[in-house]
Amino acid sequence: MFATVPSQGIQPRPFTVDEYYRMGKAGIFHPDERVELIDGLIIRMPPQGPLHAATVSRIVAYLLSCCPAQGAEVRDDKPIALGEQSEPVPDVTVVAPDPEGDYYSAHHPGPGDVLLVIEVADSSLDKDLGIKRAAYARAGIREYWVVDVEIRRLHRFSDPQDGLYCNAVVLGESDFLSPDAFPALSISVADLLAKRR
Repeated sequence: MFATVPSQGIQPRPFTVDEYYRMGKAGIFHPDERVELIDGLIIRMPPQGPLHAATVSRIVAYLLSCCPAQGAEVRDDKPIALGEQSEPVPDVTVVAPDPEGDYYSAHHPGPGDVLLVIEVADSSLDKDLGIKRAAYARAGIREYWVVDVEIRRLHRFSDPQDGLYCNAVVLGESDFLSPDAFPALSISVADLLAKRR
C-alpha cells in the first residue's frame, strides 16, 4: 500500500483523493500514522525530530509576525489540494484568506490559494527536492522553499511553467530573500533556522 520504488514492468495502481479519504475513514491507517497522497501514491511522512519541529515552529512564528499584515494566513502541517491524486501535507503554507472567511473549513486550499509552500528537511531532503518539488511545480504552486536543517541552507523554487520551476537558487545563512507574494518583506535565512544544540 505504501510507496516504494517500483521494479521494472510493475505499474503501481494510483489512488485518488476520494479513495484515500475512504481508506482513512475505514481505519486502514493507524491513528498515529502520518501519511500524505502524492501523485496517487500514499507516502509515509517521517517522524519529526526535535530540530525539524523547532525549525517549523520558528518559521511559523516568524511568518505570523509579518504575513497577517500582508493579508495572508499561515498554516502548519495542513493539507493542500493539488488535484485528483495529490494531497500533500506541507510543513508550512502561506495562503490567501479563505473567501468564505472560515479558514478553509469547506475545502483545503488549492494552487490558486497558495502563496508559498515551505518544507523543512532533515531525513526527507531527497523527497522534498524530488517528488514534492515536481508535484508542486506541476500544480502551479507559485513559490516553494526547502529548508535544509542539516546543511543549514534554503532551496528556493519559483516561476512554475509547463510543470517545472524556471527559477531555482540555494541560499545560505547570511542571505536574505523576499517571497514573490510579498516583495516588501526581507527575510533572513538565519532567522528561519533553529539553533543546533
